[in-house]
Amino acid sequence: MNRCFKHSRLPSSERPGKILVLLAVLFPVILSLLGLVLDGSILMFERRRLQQATDAAATAAALELQRGGTTAAAAAKATEMIQSLNGFGDATVQVNIHPATGPYAGNARYAEVLVSRQPQTYFVRFMGQQSAQQVSTRAVAGTEDATADAAVLVLDPDPPGILLTGLPITIPALPSTHLGGLECLGLGQLQVEDAVLVNTEWGGVNEDGDLLGTLDELRYAIRCMPILPLTKLRAEDVRVVGGVDNERNFGNIDLDEPSPLQTNRMPVEDPLIDLPVPTVFSDSENVVAAERGGKTLINIPILGTPIVLKPGVYEWINVVTGPVIFEPGVYVVRGVHPVSQIALNLTAGPVSAEGVMFYITNNEDYSVTLGEPDASDGETNPGNYGVPSHVPSVVIDGAVFGNTFSPLSDPGSPYDGMFLFQRRTDRRPIVLVGEQLLGSGTMAGRIYAKWGHVIFAGHGTYDLAFAAGSVRFVNVLRCTLRPSNPFPPAQDVYLVE
Repeated sequence: MNRCFKHSRLPSSERPGKILVLLAVLFPVILSLLGLVLDGSILMFERRRLQQATDAAATAAALELQRGGTTAAAAAKATEMIQSLNGFGDATVQVNIHPATGPYAGNARYAEVLVSRQPQTYFVRFMGQQSAQQVSTRAVAGTEDATADAAVLVLDPDPPGILLTGLPITIPALPSTHLGGLECLGLGQLQVEDAVLVNTEWGGVNEDGDLLGTLDELRYAIRCMPILPLTKLRAEDVRVVGGVDNERNFGNIDLDEPSPLQTNRMPVEDPLIDLPVPTVFSDSENVVAAERGGKTLINIPILGTPIVLKPGVYEWINVVTGPVIFEPGVYVVRGVHPVSQIALNLTAGPVSAEGVMFYITNNEDYSVTLGEPDASDGETNPGNYGVPSHVPSVVIDGAVFGNTFSPLSDPGSPYDGMFLFQRRTDRRPIVLVGEQLLGSGTMAGRIYAKWGHVIFAGHGTYDLAFAAGSVRFVNVLRCTLRPSNPFPPAQDVYLVE
């Protein structure tokens, strides 16, 4: 019997060759896809790194501008940030102070940084696509307002303690030496309808209650010591370089808004550092060279004809009884009363000093012709000397019946809106008292004592703005600051594009 067997066909020996041919044809495509994936990832990673460096460079340039640096210095900072600090030595950097394009074009407060470079790639370059290696980034940064306008500005980063002596009036004296760059004491609430800016660097806690810096003899950059538990400092913004004693002592003017407290911030510049000391050249309309000696004013009977004082240069002014009228203008007081050692003592009344500025200097040879040596003070810090005892340079009691005090009012004068200007290197305290009861006086204007200490004890609402080395508020019930001529807001650098 014949049997037929059906044999299976063996695989053709040509089939593996076809696969190899197919692979050979597809290999360039696969290699291209692999190159796109790998080199694309490299390019994306390098672009992110370069963008971060460009953002940092724009911020560095804007910070240099904010600190008063030149456009060349700002450009150098940006280039250093890219090429040296971030390691992109082969990058091309272009810095435009002011941006050339975009919504901030032409604004000199902003810096635009353009960076380009060719990062190292492999597959894409192997395939001859050199143009794909170019990476370009852009960033814009500049200064913008970070707070509301300022009603209180504390300038001294490390103020010395001060013991007051020789006060002709009684104010609450708890504690005997101040324990904060800014202090809020008393029975009432201090309400500031603008910002409070404090450059003092002392430690404390931050807005979350966490320790910030180190504590030194219980001193804080801002210290609130309310006698009543409901007492607070309320403001639109409270910005401080250091820390505070208790974050719960601060509240917003708007009760529905969160706490205004911002700690560990950059210091702000002195907004009046360029204000000239008064001379006949800085303000020929309001500064008078006439030397009028020292004045102790006793006007009897009290309801008699007022004594009238004119602008000029005085050795001291001491009002024992009024009425006394100060004509509008600038009053330079360059000495002290031989007994009280106070330069300007207005604790009696009635006194009318409307449209005036008092310039207080500890230089008995000060001349309104030359302005020296006060004109050379600048930013010079007179130094700290432990806890010295000081007789105040100025004592003004605005609570006396009929007393009215208002600042120089002359839009053409550099002193427009100024009420008190103390020589910058003069650390003596200034003591002001206000009490807005029926018939009591008024007080308004800017108070400037760059390295001095200002004490304000008051009740009521005041058109006052303070810029001083340190400030103490002693609140009698509620005290509100509502300045019509506040200081500029704090500014920070922001990355905007």
